[in-house]
Amino acid sequence: MRVLIAGCGDVGSVLAENLLAAGHTVFGLKRNTASLPEAVKAIAADLTDPSTLNDLPPDIDWLVFMPTPSERTLEAYKAIYVQGWVNLWAALKQLPSRCLVVSSTSVYGQSDGSWVDEDTDSVPTRFNGRILLDMEATARAVFNNTIIARLSGIYGPGREGLLKMASAAQQVQASPPMYSNRIHRDDAAAALAHLLQLDKPDNLYLVTDDLPVAKYEVMSWLAEQMGFKPPAMLENMTAGSGKRISNQRLRDSGLQLKYPDYKAGYSQILTQRNNHAVSG
Repeated sequence: MRVLIAGCGDVGSVLAENLLAAGHTVFGLKRNTASLPEAVKAIAADLTDPSTLNDLPPDIDWLVFMPTPSERTLEAYKAIYVQGWVNLWAALKQLPSRCLVVSSTSVYGQSDGSWVDEDTDSVPTRFNGRILLDMEATARAVFNNTIIARLSGIYGPGREGLLKMASAAQQVQASPPMYSNRIHRDDAAAALAHLLQLDKPDNLYLVTDDLPVAKYEVMSWLAEQMGFKPPAMLENMTAGSGKRISNQRLRDSGLQLKYPDYKAGYSQILTQRNNHAVSG
């Protein structure tokens, strides 16, 4: 298959490598193509500028839409996710047979610790979730065979914010528990490749690992692994408890995660850091 990844950043590059290994031809579209894997056919373009989209390749079988906004503002989100989709769709020379739109679990505004799945109502409380819902609706309005993948928080190489927080002994809400959900970068890419290649996919999947867990638990474990003091516990807080996201549909589709929980994923990251420190 000929696959166009529009917004081929960190996760997109790992996805591209997975698809190349499976024998597909991959085109990667981004503003600066210098970081694309070598075998990816580079397309230097800006989704917010239609004039840069005049030379898209013909005969694209699968389209993956996964751009990143230039900044965290309402205007930037609208420009890349909604208008960017409109610009790209108008520039395509023919319809793909399958379209995968990468969204986020931020479209769910639940904050009571409840479980969320594909049948849960999406009622975002922040502008980013609202814009992503608009993007999903815009894509589905023009192409019936659209798969939406809503990803939870991505971590992995280069995404080590929690490690820095754990080493700084910051205060963390412990009571009531503030649940967090995550997916390792490599598992996120593997999930997207899996969904593209399913014979009869559903139209919506939540992409997260097997274990929603309280943030205090994660931070305490990370601090212990790195030899730091555990974070200070903030108790009897008035803030909500977040949500717990279920990946049951994704697992039922046949995907097995390499890093099914935070301990598996962060153990790999910490091992790599230690090996790098020793070799350096």
